[in-house]
Amino acid sequence: MKIEGYVTDKSKEPIANALIEIKGEDFVTLFCTESKEDGRYVLDIPTGQYPFLTAVKDYGVNNLEYWCQNISLQTDMSLDVSFDKLEIYGLHVFSVKGAGNSLMVYFRPMSLPRFQQGMQDIAPEDIVIKASIDNQEMRVINTNLVKEFVRGCELSAYLIQVETRESDVPWQKFELQITDADNHYGAATIYNKDV
Repeated sequence: MKIEGYVTDKSKEPIANALIEIKGEDFVTLFCTESKEDGRYVLDIPTGQYPFLTAVKDYGVNNLEYWCQNISLQTDMSLDVSFDKLEIYGLHVFSVKGAGNSLMVYFRPMSLPRFQQGMQDIAPEDIVIKASIDNQEMRVINTNLVKEFVRGCELSAYLIQVETRESDVPWQKFELQITDADNHYGAATIYNKDV
């Protein structure tokens, strides 16, 4: 089976020689490839369930990673990816019974410039959040800053509420994009394991 698509920056310009990796639960690389001059990549891998796909070029120097989670590869699939100086880590999407037409979304954003400045909490400030469900942009109706305790320090994370068209309609693909006040960008995708 194939996973293929294009790797681009925040301006949708192609990125050549980006590293695209399929990773297992323990983050060990199972398969990898690089994008071509036009940004196109192709991974020819066995049918199966894959926890993570990451994409990056010049990690920690010029960019942070794009993450995709819960890939169920039963047929060939297309997945376009993009990255810049922000990263969306630990993306989780879940519904709350009785919460109406919405999904709850948890993630920890990270900023390369804040990391390079040696800051302990590397979450970007003043982010704009965009959410899409099955390729339809949806309204973020509530944003909550959350403090997460990791390896002896406090990090900022978010719990947001995203409007859906109807309750109890299963979603397949959730995409999140963030932009900070300096126009740095990050993106992540998660597939619904229950569909």
